[in-house]
Amino acid sequence: MPRLTKILILAVLLFGGYWFAGSQLLQAAPDRAARLLAAQGVDMQVGSVATTGFPARFETRLGDLQLTHAAWAWQGTGLELQADSLRPLAVNVTLPPEQDLRIAGQSLQITSAAWQIAAALRPTTRLPFDRASLRMDRSEIVSQAGWQMGLRALVMTLALAPDQETIYDATLTAEAITFPALMRDQIDPQGQLGPQLDALRGAARLTLARPLDRNLQGQLPDLDHIALDDLQIDWGPVTVQMSGDIAVDAAGMPTGVIMLRTRQWQTVIDLLIASGVIDAGLAQTVTRFAGFMVDGEGVLNLPLTFQDGVALVGPVPVGPAPRLR
Repeated sequence: MPRLTKILILAVLLFGGYWFAGSQLLQAAPDRAARLLAAQGVDMQVGSVATTGFPARFETRLGDLQLTHAAWAWQGTGLELQADSLRPLAVNVTLPPEQDLRIAGQSLQITSAAWQIAAALRPTTRLPFDRASLRMDRSEIVSQAGWQMGLRALVMTLALAPDQETIYDATLTAEAITFPALMRDQIDPQGQLGPQLDALRGAARLTLARPLDRNLQGQLPDLDHIALDDLQIDWGPVTVQMSGDIAVDAAGMPTGVIMLRTRQWQTVIDLLIASGVIDAGLAQTVTRFAGFMVDGEGVLNLPLTFQDGVALVGPVPVGPAPRLR
């Protein structure tokens, strides 16, 4: 037998053994995941596990998946995981088009034309988390309590910044978000904005307290810093842009400034007052101050400051700062 033929046969046998070993690990993965989740109070039940795709891919399907916790429960007809045989640390997950979620005493039916998650680890000894993305198309949540919400499209990404261990770049794009009527009435009680938020786009750099790798031991790292780069909200006649830097202390309280820019500043202030974010007694003060902050092109540049647990619009305290942990 020619030497080249022997080498090819050996290579095929070795690769076949590699694929078989990898498929066996995937077949056993649900049992390992169930034990890990059980330690967190989550019961995981899987109806079936099947791995195919030889030789180019690992394709694992979990049929009739159920997760049950004392506070919530989720189930779907199946979950699909895919990875190239030569890049097993980069996984694509496809969630079922119909899912059922029970939480806070409500039963929710979730439907989506596409709901996909991609995630990858770097092939080093620490297995650092490298990147992830989430994509949802034509998704809707319907509650048995009588409300519903949906969106036309959503794409989120998270990627480890070059030459960094704890800094991630994040992006978000969402289109045609429809909120529950009760929430929409709280945000826009006079119906000035329209039935749905048209678009939400933005980017941010997130700094974590420690690396996101195999040494976590089940506990996610805290968020230490957010650098917000041009978050833009388009809703009906209003466009708002925001950017700035926020540090997060050990208690989860933010400190820093977010600059808010908009031409429709009077409408925005009216909405904040009508929804109760700004106390009605401060309406005249905030409006007068905002008028001083409008530039020559009619754009309001208004600082939203967080300090000592308080949120301020300009120099005016408007309420408690949100806790970010």
